[in-house]
Order: sequence, then structure tokens, then C-alpha cells
Amino acid sequence: MTIAQQSTASLPITIHDSESVDIGSLWKLVQLSANRFWWHTKAYTTILSVMLLTLVSLIFLSMHWSYRRLFSFVSHNGISNQN
Repeated sequence: MTIAQQSTASLPITIHDSESVDIGSLWKLVQLSANRFWWHTKAYTTILSVMLLTLVSLIFLSMHWSYRRLFSFVSHNGISNQN
């Protein structure tokens, strides 16, 4: 990979027939953008996974509380009927 970078680093390209840009500086810009994009993707993936885990936990907790409340009424009615 370093051989390819060294051989293409000296090739100038022209943009709009008026500016000359070195391919090495353009390649560094692309690498910097890709690294920044990768870092942001990892960060947002972590945040979204924590938010999803929190949401699923809250849904499970609300279901648990509602079933516990429902079964407590059923068990109290069953105990009062036996006495």
C-alpha cells in the first residue's frame, strides 16, 4: 500500500483547468474524512445501542410491574374466597 501511495503522490491533477492539486494532499483529505466518518459512526452506534437497551429495559420493567399488579389482585381475590 505504501508503494501505491508513493507512486501516485507525485501525479498532479487539474480541476476546472485552472488549479493544480497534488494527489497526495487530496488522498490525505480523503483519509481524514474517512477516519472522521468512522469515528462518528462508532460513537453514534454506541449511543444508539445504549438508548435501545434502555428503552427495552423500560418496556420490560413496565410489563413486569403491570403483571405484578394484575397478579396481586388475582391472588388477593383467591385468598379472600378461600377464607
